[in-house]
Amino acid sequence: MTTMQRDDEKKSDTSYDYSKEPIEIRKIEPMAAFRWLRRGIRDITVSPGLSLGYGLVYTIVGLVLITLSWNKPIYAMGMVTIFYMLGPLIAVGLYCMSRQIEAGVKPVWDREGCRTLCYNPEGYIGFAIIIGMLVVFWTIVAAVIIALNLQSFTIGHSVTETLSHLIENKKIYPVMGLLFLVGLAFAILAFMISVVSIPLMTHRKVDVITAMIASGKSVIKNPVPMFMWAAIIVLMIGLGFLFFFVGLAATLPIIGHASWHVYRDVIVDDRVLTAKPDCDVPVFPFLRGKI
Repeated sequence: MTTMQRDDEKKSDTSYDYSKEPIEIRKIEPMAAFRWLRRGIRDITVSPGLSLGYGLVYTIVGLVLITLSWNKPIYAMGMVTIFYMLGPLIAVGLYCMSRQIEAGVKPVWDREGCRTLCYNPEGYIGFAIIIGMLVVFWTIVAAVIIALNLQSFTIGHSVTETLSHLIENKKIYPVMGLLFLVGLAFAILAFMISVVSIPLMTHRKVDVITAMIASGKSVIKNPVPMFMWAAIIVLMIGLGFLFFFVGLAATLPIIGHASWHVYRDVIVDDRVLTAKPDCDVPVFPFLRGKI
């Protein structure tokens, strides 16, 4: 059997174990981020109800978090940070929808949902744990900086009152600048390990460490398009915030769908797969069975 025949056989065999295959990373042109954005918008038009439904759930959870922490400003930043750092994991359903669209299958409610989580549950759970540890570490560092520099700062009874105190007290501006720089470093690290890791685990059943290393290498090899993509994500989330979270119902699905195309452009893998009609969850014996 020739090498080409073996490759064709692998592409058509969804049971083939790609976890041991080397991960090859492409060099992408600088303006690729706008192509990813256009493709994300295009995917939404295929099944708008399902895509916007994911975004609406995301928005409702965000509003609940803000409501619960509105009178507890000290928790507001942490809760929102945790929520959005887990965004790549929460958007796994959007990646699977784009995978279906790529294969010419229109995503519908009874083909997506919880089933998307059972393709690589070990990888998803491992990613959630690692991101959770990163968030905890960031929270500790931020708390230490605040404790050492803002002993006399008064926390208000609401987020707006606290922000008013921040604006009036000019002595804390350098501290806020330091917090911003440290937070930016954590954000860059989180972006590097997550930009293609979850889509990669959704397409290939690789472990979380392999996926995050490939994600980091993708950013290092393509710094300009990846920086532009990160800037687009920040801009779109910011636009969503301008409409008091409601805008996120539209912007987050676009980011989720587009992230699948980031992965498909950056990682060399020509397979086009659809989700299996059902699957088991062997990692959770008490949930074992068809979903």
